Amino acid sequence: MKGALIFSDFSRAGTVVASDVGESYRLDDPVVVIDSRKATDGAVFIALPGERTDGHRFVGEVFAAGASWAVVSRQWFAEKGAEFSGPGNRFLVADDPVAAFQQLAAAYREHFDIPVIGIGGSNGKTTTKEMVAAVLSTSFNVLVTQGNFNNHLGVPLTLLQMRRDTEVAVIEMGINHPGEMEFLASLVRPTHGLLTNIGHEHLEFFGSLDGVADAEAALFRYLEAHGGAAFVNEDDHRLAAAGTTLSRKTSYGMQPGAGRAWWAENIGADRVGRVSFTLCSESGVRQPVAMRFVGRHNVINAVAAAALGAHFGLDPARIADGLGSLQPAKGWKRMELFDDGEIVVLNDTYNANPDSVRFALDTLAAIECRGRKIAVLGDMLELGGNSAIEHEGIGRYIRQQPIDACLTYGEAARLICRESGERCLRHFGTMDELRQFLSNYVQPGDAVLFKGSRGMRLELAADDLIKQKQQHTI
Repeated sequence: MKGALIFSDFSRAGTVVASDVGESYRLDDPVVVIDSRKATDGAVFIALPGERTDGHRFVGEVFAAGASWAVVSRQWFAEKGAEFSGPGNRFLVADDPVAAFQQLAAAYREHFDIPVIGIGGSNGKTTTKEMVAAVLSTSFNVLVTQGNFNNHLGVPLTLLQMRRDTEVAVIEMGINHPGEMEFLASLVRPTHGLLTNIGHEHLEFFGSLDGVADAEAALFRYLEAHGGAAFVNEDDHRLAAAGTTLSRKTSYGMQPGAGRAWWAENIGADRVGRVSFTLCSESGVRQPVAMRFVGRHNVINAVAAAALGAHFGLDPARIADGLGSLQPAKGWKRMELFDDGEIVVLNDTYNANPDSVRFALDTLAAIECRGRKIAVLGDMLELGGNSAIEHEGIGRYIRQQPIDACLTYGEAARLICRESGERCLRHFGTMDELRQFLSNYVQPGDAVLFKGSRGMRLELAADDLIKQKQQHTI
């Protein structure tokens, strides 16, 4: 069929090659979409198979919206391709559209000789990525991963957004199975890399903290093999160990220490937990930094971003400006703060593992409020055989904190309720019961934390509580 190319390569020059028909097309600054609703004139649409729907169902719609290309499976093209032939409608035909998409992105990445910073780790990836981008954006044109597009689909989509005027790319790299970091690194080809920490993430698949460390440290191994520069959190002993053999590294931490180039001093927080600190370096820097982020645990993320900024030649004042200007985006659901003077709500519902739950509880405990401190906790998913002991551990941790009440939701969270003893006011089996209870229980002066894995959808309860309290004050 005219305009149908059998996918074989995407060369360094950015040209799609059709080996069987002798045609080639150059794709300059491609607009690549995997969501048919975002198709525009000249776009390349990747028809991805999915659990809920199949992108092939929308090929006609994207061409009607002006798309020029559709990457489709060989089987679909043989059965349906003729129905969608027409002027300007071109197909890339592949055995596996997902693999073709990833190969397109990897080859497109090769066309750019710029710093590409890969950011991984168990907790704080998205926040750290945003901080790094905010610091570097004070001096460079930065491409940064949008939202949490950090997996085998989000990473190639981000790479394909690089443009001629992009000076630095900051790419978040999220994994949940062994071997995934190696694959993402082969696509991203990072020149610089940072791992935030090693924590209790996806233990169902990694098995242990050592398994997590080995999987994440593949980023360090890639950098070492390709002459890249790594930034090492020396406070994390597993990362410190993984970084001992690196040829090019910058070390940082929360405290000064042997070999640490950057650290923080004078850490403080305002009434609702927004942090400030003094950024320090072995060269004598003493720069005050005030941020809009909540939680002491975010200081180490800011120090990491500062280390990267300094590596690229930014002075301390500019680094502080970048960190101070960054506003946690609405919808992140990562320590998202609501404070109307009556109640304080911390919406940290994007995801949860034992480490991030403890960080969140520490933040709640540090907040100054005239009422009660209430933790609303849901299940921590993907912990495998460690689930029971980790949920029980959170319950015992609550008993050690100045937290007045704990409410739990989800089957595994029952263990949090049981182990937290009198602190657990009630366990809920349904979201509706939880939302109804909160509407009557939370009073002016209270501070409420919502924390659970993404699948628990606790943001529904958080958003509902905020709306109710706002309506009450109008």
